[in-house]
Amino acid sequence: MTHDKIWEVLCRHVQDVLSDVRDDEIHPGQNLRDLGANSLDRVDILVGAMDELQVNVPTAALPATPTLGELADLLRAHCEQP
Repeated sequence: MTHDKIWEVLCRHVQDVLSDVRDDEIHPGQNLRDLGANSLDRVDILVGAMDELQVNVPTAALPATPTLGELADLLRAHCEQP
């Protein structure tokens, strides 16, 4: 799966959960907490993206406050695993 496709999926889930976030606020260096996501929002975004991408990322692999770019890279790395 391409990085662009993963980024598109991740951004869509961010906007679905955080409906007041503008497109120009979503960029690879931004983290979800700074966008106003609480812990449940962050779980909803990640689980939604993982479900759509049909990938499972162990919670131990997640940094405490990852940027959106780090999340996209992590999702891509797990998409490429057999």
